[in-house]
Amino acid sequence: MKKGFSILILLIIPTVCFSQINFGIKGGMAFGYDGNLKNLVTDIKESHAKNNIGWHMGAYSRIHFLNWFLQPEIYFSSMKTDFNSFSQGDFTAHSNRLDIPVLVGHNFLGIGRIYAGPVFSTSLNEGISLKGIKKTKTDDFSLAGQVGTGLDISSFTFDVRYEFGFNDNETKFINKHSGQQFQLEKKQNSLILSIGYKF
Repeated sequence: MKKGFSILILLIIPTVCFSQINFGIKGGMAFGYDGNLKNLVTDIKESHAKNNIGWHMGAYSRIHFLNWFLQPEIYFSSMKTDFNSFSQGDFTAHSNRLDIPVLVGHNFLGIGRIYAGPVFSTSLNEGISLKGIKKTKTDDFSLAGQVGTGLDISSFTFDVRYEFGFNDNETKFINKHSGQQFQLEKKQNSLILSIGYKF
């Protein structure tokens, strides 16, 4: 028992001594969120998402060990997506969620970074700009991945990353006047640009 505890201490001490932890804030824009509008009666996809744009803001920490790092993040993100449907007309879907990426990366050339990792997301709010529409069900959880690269210049960080969804996020609605049911099928496929400041 004592021998095992001593080995554990010997493993922890170098990690603490040779690792460095940074904290920071970040924000940016996202483009290209993928999605479809599907009529649940006819099972026909009536419209594809267009003019997709969003933003995010949050915080991160970066734990360095040699030339590698672990970067957990948490941020609020909001996305606006336009649809054109022959049964519902033109409308805009709004999505707010909490994203938690956990990224593993490697430093290079003193200022560069490459990284990848999973993103755990939970839905905070879903809505559409149509009158007489009632939301009946929303997928609260979705899983995606991110891969990207970044630069650290002084205390500022600049990142470009691509996010790809592993599963569709579905929100079901019903027209209270006609009784017609439809759902939005969305996937977190988007290009994300961000700028941050590390303390």
